[in-house]
Amino acid sequence: MRQQNNGRRRQNRGSNRRNFNSGNLNGNINKNTVIDSSGPDGRQRGSVAQLNEKYISLASDASSSDDRILSESFLQFADHYYRLQKEIELNSENKEVKIKTELKPASKNSSDFELEDNDKNSKKPSRRKRGFQLREAELSSAENKTVANEISNSKNDNAEGDNLLN
Repeated sequence: MRQQNNGRRRQNRGSNRRNFNSGNLNGNINKNTVIDSSGPDGRQRGSVAQLNEKYISLASDASSSDDRILSESFLQFADHYYRLQKEIELNSENKEVKIKTELKPASKNSSDFELEDNDKNSKKPSRRKRGFQLREAELSSAENKTVANEISNSKNDNAEGDNLLN
């Protein structure tokens, strides 16, 4: 059965709008991402840099018309988008540095490969081999302890036997 809407349309407010808060960047936003901004003077749309410029120009227009409150409001929005822009720049720089560091080991010369072959012997063994080595060391130390205990016991027995004879 079909539901009736009683002559009203459903309003989908904000259903197609992404929420980009300064603490929620996670790589989802870049300098070209278009954002809807609901500012004090209506809706503005553009990239972060464009919104920053728009709000600065709106603030200067408001201050020239002697509306200090509206001007301050626009400047707060401009500051918000300025901070977003700086955070986007930092994220992109960090990504570039990360990519460069990942590419450095892949771009080695042939002499580097020779050094790498020599370094393979000096690198630590795999986890499995280290586990086996650790177990062998534990077993050998346990065997050494038992041998040492047997020797000390036999020395004590010999010393006791010598004391009994005297």
